[in-house]
Amino acid sequence: MNKKLIFKLSIDLAMTALMLLSIAYQLTGGRAHEMIGAALFALFILHNFLNWRWYCALAKGKYDLRRAMSATVNMLLVCDMAALIVTSVMISRTLAPYLAIPHGFMTRQVHTFTAFWGLVLMSVHLGMHWEMILAMLRKTAGADRAGRWLTIVLRVMTALIFAYGVKSSFDLDVGSKLTMRATFSYWDFENETPLFFAAYLSIMGVYICVVYYVLKLVKRLTKDA
Repeated sequence: MNKKLIFKLSIDLAMTALMLLSIAYQLTGGRAHEMIGAALFALFILHNFLNWRWYCALAKGKYDLRRAMSATVNMLLVCDMAALIVTSVMISRTLAPYLAIPHGFMTRQVHTFTAFWGLVLMSVHLGMHWEMILAMLRKTAGADRAGRWLTIVLRVMTALIFAYGVKSSFDLDVGSKLTMRATFSYWDFENETPLFFAAYLSIMGVYICVVYYVLKLVKRLTKDA
């Protein structure tokens, strides 16, 4: 298997884990939250550095629907992360307290807004590469020979994750966070920490599933046309 590709995917997974940890502010506390955010930004810069050829090729070649979607999502993610970095520095109390940049409640709202949109855009980004990720996993595990039953089990699991993700989206009021409406949600981390991460992973699963199956449908329709 391509070692460079594995390294890139490892960075994506690490960024996803750090994004989830950063959302768990009540669990980590302010200092750890800022350290996690700094590590996330460092990995994001590394991720973009490793994919510099993609930026060089933006103005070259023709754009089909998939490439247009990929370019749009990636550029939105870059803009979102830039806004997240700026607001992080503005509200920092540990890593950049010497800056003492004036800010109000709106800055924290924008920070939360960009953080949740970052999670959504990262999920969409993963969804656009999910077919490749599945192919790699099948090849590594020899699942190509596993047969029909494994496919059925995986589809049932996908349906359950999707359903739980939709439910969690309402339970955690994700819609309000994505529209920058103030929310004061609280999670009992003393007793339900695993459920918190399961809920957000399932929410990511919703976006991954939707993008993955939409692209499969587009591919089929394009092929039949």
